[in-house]
Amino acid sequence: MTLGDLLAQKRITTALVVDDVCDAVPTATDIGPENEAWAIFNDDLTAEQRQLIEAAYEDAKDRSFDELVSDDAYVAAVWGLRDTLTEVAAPLFEQYLADQASDQTYVDVVVQKLQELGLECRTSGRDFIEAAQEVDLIVIDLFFNKAQDEAALHASKRMLRDAVEKRRATPPLVILMSRSPRLEDKREEFRDEVGLLDSGFRIIRKSELEEAGKLERQLERLAHNADDSRMLARFFESLEQGMAEATSRTLKLLRNLRLSDIGQIQQLLLNAEGEPAGSYLVDVFDRVLQHEIERERQIIDAAIPLNAFSAVSHPSPYVAGSPALQELVERLLTQNSERLRLPGSLEAQVTFGDVLQVTEGSDLDRLRTTIAVDLDANTVLLVLTPVCDLQRNGAPRILLLVGKTQPLGVTSWKYGDDARTAAIRLDDEVSWIKWNLKHIDTVSHEQLSKAFDDNDLKVVARLREAHALELQQRVLSGLGRVGLVAAMPATFAVDVEIYHPDSEGVPVRLDVPALNDGAVCFVGREDNGKPALRLVMTDVSCDGVLDALNKLDPDLVAPGAQAVLSHVQSSEDLRKLLETGLDLNSAKSDSWTYIPSISGEQALAKMGLLAWNYDFAPEALGKKDLPKAGVIILVKDREQADAVGRDEAIRSGLLPTDPDSEPSPD
Repeated sequence: MTLGDLLAQKRITTALVVDDVCDAVPTATDIGPENEAWAIFNDDLTAEQRQLIEAAYEDAKDRSFDELVSDDAYVAAVWGLRDTLTEVAAPLFEQYLADQASDQTYVDVVVQKLQELGLECRTSGRDFIEAAQEVDLIVIDLFFNKAQDEAALHASKRMLRDAVEKRRATPPLVILMSRSPRLEDKREEFRDEVGLLDSGFRIIRKSELEEAGKLERQLERLAHNADDSRMLARFFESLEQGMAEATSRTLKLLRNLRLSDIGQIQQLLLNAEGEPAGSYLVDVFDRVLQHEIERERQIIDAAIPLNAFSAVSHPSPYVAGSPALQELVERLLTQNSERLRLPGSLEAQVTFGDVLQVTEGSDLDRLRTTIAVDLDANTVLLVLTPVCDLQRNGAPRILLLVGKTQPLGVTSWKYGDDARTAAIRLDDEVSWIKWNLKHIDTVSHEQLSKAFDDNDLKVVARLREAHALELQQRVLSGLGRVGLVAAMPATFAVDVEIYHPDSEGVPVRLDVPALNDGAVCFVGREDNGKPALRLVMTDVSCDGVLDALNKLDPDLVAPGAQAVLSHVQSSEDLRKLLETGLDLNSAKSDSWTYIPSISGEQALAKMGLLAWNYDFAPEALGKKDLPKAGVIILVKDREQADAVGRDEAIRSGLLPTDPDSEPSPD
């Protein structure tokens, strides 16, 4: 299928190219109030010429020249008279006209390429909001003036946001273009402030527009995921509208509660249960709001199609490590820290699901004596006593589950049967907790109160009920498990280096500046429960690697690797692997493993070498490795802990040594 056919199949048939070059009249910023040509222009104006300008713009005679050069209307008046003013105005607009000619070339290239692909294409200047309502694709300039300052960036973001706001359920695909070197730095800011979906947004430098395949590659990425992007946009729009309706209904129900009703609830229920009224009403609001959200048919209708998402065609991320999935996991598992200010019980200082941590700088010996629990600075305690017993003061001792906090890292994000809180914010750092199901203890209310009074112990978090119940059930073990929303994969920043074998077969590093854009390692699990590690790079990084390899002269490569290099350069295999995620389960730190070819012949079944933190010697590759070295990829941990390295994780069974090995039992 050609790209034109793909675009038509995905219902991408109309496009709008937005650039300030399409505006017929320059603004004051386009010319620049500080432009030295203004002073010369003002000095050279004759009395007759001034009268012409004042006739075109009456306010000119009542304002100072310094004010006028910052006035769009004055600049427009001078621009309209430029042919009449002749040599006096020519130097003033010389640089502007040159920039216009350069930018117009880029716009013409975009329009031509889009039309050749079968798209109906229009152009627009800054006033494009209405024109944007009926198009499938918008190619827009990053800056809306020649100064390329923050005001110009704000204008492009604001105008596109206003245009998209009118069609949140059916947003256009967007390609952001610029000749500014700040394009990569501003892309995330632009995307988030406009409110664009990651999969429906790409960037391209204007200098790349004339290069064969660059614009087409971004269009192909957008087109492949257009259907899923539309479904996701409809879901978010339905969620936003549905939540507003659900919140309104929830508040209406709660407002029907009279103060006398709350008084009766407190006397007949809360006092007996030992539960504070404020905490109770927030709990009621939580549950009623959830019920009302579930009632919203539009949310459910928009969510059903998401079940058909295709993992095969998912896009490479736009920004490495974004979104931070650990942040979502933390919110799934714990309540917001502000909620801790609402006590769970009038009779106890803690409630079910509270996480207790040793206060920094506390006297550990005194604390061990106070609560008679063996702990250290990394120990945390989870309250597992049922909330009703705490409220009624029915339990003389409080049941605690003991765990240890650990820093998040690639080797620590593991799916398995161990009891863990996968992500939790402690002291403003996202960590994880390994719970020891065989280490439970109890303390009396008096012991706990003394530990709090001595400032040796504090409540630092509160687990959500489902997660706390799961841990409680695992401790009690005979009562079955309560389901929990599956923890999302985690992302960890890594560095990637690309090598090729030189004429002697020695790996030589390729200069790929785009790799500075970043890469991440996703850590999840496969269908069979094995750990799954996947290298995911941004599209900018992917393009940089592909471009560097395509420019590589085969004569600079060892003869034994030229055939596989030719396959890498001519096929789509490497691009597909890099964009969908490169499997790192087989990557070792002491030798090369092989990157499989997708479409190659049997003789080219392996097209590259892969390693992770491999400190290899600068020597020629062996006869076994060289014919497979079309590309050599070395992954490095960005932050490697001294105490826990990847090799240690492999030895301890946290990570497999090869794709076929089974993870060690916990």
